[in-house]
Order: sequence, then structure tokens, then C-alpha cells
Amino acid sequence: MARIPVTQAPTLLPKLQMANAAMFDLGKDVYIYETLLTDIGLAVSGSNQKVCFYEPETLQKTGLLDYHKDQLTQIRSRETGLFTCSVDKQIAHWDLRQALISPVQVFEANDPLLSFDISANNAFLVGGSILNDSYSANITFWDPRVPSTPVKLFENSHSDDVGQIHCCPSAPNQFLSGSTDGLLCTFDASQSDEDDALLYVANTNASVAKCGYFGPNSQFIYAQSDMETLQLWTNDSTQLADFGDVRDIKESGIPIDYMVDFRYDPQTERLYMVSGTNGGDIHLLHVGAGSFEHVQALASGHSAIVRAFDWGIGQEWAVSGGEDGHLTWWSTNVPLASPLANPLQLSSDTKKTFGSGEHGNVGSSNGSRRFSPY
Repeated sequence: MARIPVTQAPTLLPKLQMANAAMFDLGKDVYIYETLLTDIGLAVSGSNQKVCFYEPETLQKTGLLDYHKDQLTQIRSRETGLFTCSVDKQIAHWDLRQALISPVQVFEANDPLLSFDISANNAFLVGGSILNDSYSANITFWDPRVPSTPVKLFENSHSDDVGQIHCCPSAPNQFLSGSTDGLLCTFDASQSDEDDALLYVANTNASVAKCGYFGPNSQFIYAQSDMETLQLWTNDSTQLADFGDVRDIKESGIPIDYMVDFRYDPQTERLYMVSGTNGGDIHLLHVGAGSFEHVQALASGHSAIVRAFDWGIGQEWAVSGGEDGHLTWWSTNVPLASPLANPLQLSSDTKKTFGSGEHGNVGSSNGSRRFSPY
């Protein structure tokens, strides 16, 4: 595959700088899974099966959830609630207005859960499970008003772990699933029969690690694989772009070893890819229809692989968490006198190639282009 075109766009976004940092847990080999801003502060899930709450900016610890008995797989917020999902076969719903002693609802599945989401109109909750001993990878549905018993089960659409579930923001009955079997499936949850509910299937030919909707009307889908490949699709399963292995942009002088996550900015209608190096540096790139624009490198916040990144693009903040157990707050409003506002020092793996690789500095860009498949 041809080398992915990459240009520089340093003025596309306000420059983020490291503003604060904290350790998630003093335990040995405890690292961060997810970071999520909620009504009561920053929720951070870790490999110790706990969720800690922190004040934004100061990163002072304010609370703790210690409920699940096995690995946490996902957390999501909805209005005044937090939902936590685990391999222990439970999704717990926490009311953030109350003391965090016990969940107000618990949704139970028959198999360990890897992913879940809540529909845009709060009409249903849907979860994806591992491939069980009967070789079924189930998608389970619950009515939020009756959490004790699932209302239906889809068993045949996937043949391996369902690691991704995303409800469509623009179509309340529609949701997307992504699986280790390489398939992206789009469903109409209002249909009781699985064959009738399955609207579209896209085969990425690689294990889906992350996927999600983007676009003004949620009409596009990004799909990241375990092999660090990236594809863009329409929500009716028409492929728009196949970038191949995104690590190949090292040839353009930008060192990335993996993708962390994606964020869509509805104000500018741009999709951003958050990527990282094994040394802990973060690179933000704007994703075009067949090219990347490198926006910024965030250095010195981590010393190991970055697993989590939450980003208020229009609010000029970001927070990251990694396998080093560090929680780092980034801001565009760091006082120049602050010691954390000094010019960031790139780690050794970034120094070797960023802007000085075999191909020299990558080209400049005015940053005016946004994703447009038309």
C-alpha cells in the first residue's frame, strides 16, 4: 500500500500543555483503562477493578467505586448517572447525586461483558459479550425500567468476542457492533427478530479493536483493528478509505506505535485520531478522507503506553491515563510561569524521528480541510 500522505497543521487546534499529573494507585502494576468527565468530576477506571473520581485540573481524589469482582471493561456517563461494565457479567448504574455506596440498578448477562451502550433516547441498554463455551457471542438487550431480566438476545450475527457497542446519536433505534471476527454490524433495535434487525454488515478483514460513529448526522464509521489498521465506512457499509497500518506514517517522521482513540468535533466536523508511542508520547492527528494532518505532540506526560484519552476539544482541555499509572491533565491555559508550562521535552523514541527522520520535516498545511467523502 502507498505511503499515507501526512502534512503538518500546528495551528488547527489551540496548543495543549501539561498542567497537572497524579498517580492513579500506589499498587504495583496498576494502570489506567479509561478516563471520563462526569457531573461530579473525572471518573478513571483501572486494572485494579476500581473507579476513582478526581477534581478536574487539580486531580485531587474525591471518591471511589469498588464494586465489581472482575476486570472492568467500559465506563459511560449519561446525565446524572455513571454506568460501569465488567467481565463479572454485570453493568452497574450509579446515581452520581447520591453517596457512591451501591449501584441503583444492576443489569445482569449470561456471559462476561466486554462492551455496552445506552440508546440516545434511553429506551434500551445493549451489551456485547465474549465468545462463550457454546460458541455464541451474544448481544444482550435490557429495558432500563426493568434491569433484572434481559428483554432479548442476538446470538448469530458475530462469531467471536463483541468488543464494541455504540448506539447511534442521530437514530435512537440504531446501534453498531464491532467484533474480533472483523465484522461491523448495524442493527435496528426496534426489531425483535435478529435477521430483521440486522441492517448492514461490513467486513474489515481484521479484528476490530475500536469503532464508532462520526459526522454531522452520524453517517460515517471509523474502525481500528488490533493490527493498528484504520478504515472509514459509511453507516450503510460502503468503504470510504483504507489507510492500512497507520504506523507507516513513521516514514513521514511522525513516530506512532498504536492508536489510542478517536474524537469527533461537531463544531468543525473534523475527526481526530489520538495515537501514542511506547515511550508515552501522544500525537494528535486530523483524519482526512485519505490523509492525515499532524496537529500536535504531547510529551512528558507518560513513560509507558497510553491507554486512555478524554478530550473536550471545544473546551480546551484533555486528560490521559497510561500503563505507568499516571493521570495527566492537559490544558491550553497553563500559566507561563508554571514549571509544567516549560517547553515539553520529547521522549527518546520521538526525538529520533519527529521532524528529523529519513524524509525530513513533513509538509505544512493551512489546516482548512476537514473530512469530506463527497
